[in-house]
Amino acid sequence: MKRRKYINRGSWIPLLLGLALFAAVAVWMVRGVREAGEVSDREGLRMAEEAINRAVVSCYALEGVYPANYQDLKAKSGLAIDETKYAVFYDIFASNIRPTVTVIQLAEVEP
Repeated sequence: MKRRKYINRGSWIPLLLGLALFAAVAVWMVRGVREAGEVSDREGLRMAEEAINRAVVSCYALEGVYPANYQDLKAKSGLAIDETKYAVFYDIFASNIRPTVTVIQLAEVEP
């Protein structure tokens, strides 16, 4: 039985194409995961703002006045916002004028 010797012509081209394709897919996946994280962060911020605004309106509907500060709002409505992730600024002018509520996402601290 004769063994055939294969000539090693151009065998590096498919290897390079395979590596390039793998690298492109890896970069695409990493970008997708990063973008999904950013979308999740934006959605969390939007949901926190919406929950606070609903609680403010609910307190006004039940009591006829807006809560005097953010702690009163939390106590009266049972609001639960992750304060390690978000900063809430609650600015009230009068008890019958809707307060200005601003929610800001805090920067992540790396250990």
